[in-house]
Amino acid sequence: MAVYRQLTLCRRIRGLREGSGYSQAFVAAKLGISQAAYSRFESGEIEMAVSKVMSIADLYNVPLDILLAGV
Repeated sequence: MAVYRQLTLCRRIRGLREGSGYSQAFVAAKLGISQAAYSRFESGEIEMAVSKVMSIADLYNVPLDILLAGV
């Protein structure tokens, strides 16, 4: 079940990025991580720290509880 929740979050964040027209490199730079690490997160290979998820919510101006709904 945890894998499903992780993938749900990853897909949601990828959708926000693509909908905003941002590249992975742009978002990674905003988060202070490498593009490769961000790509691994978006694909569900690794989990992201809560602080980074909070930064993503801020970047897209989405309340954290909405971003994490159902996750």
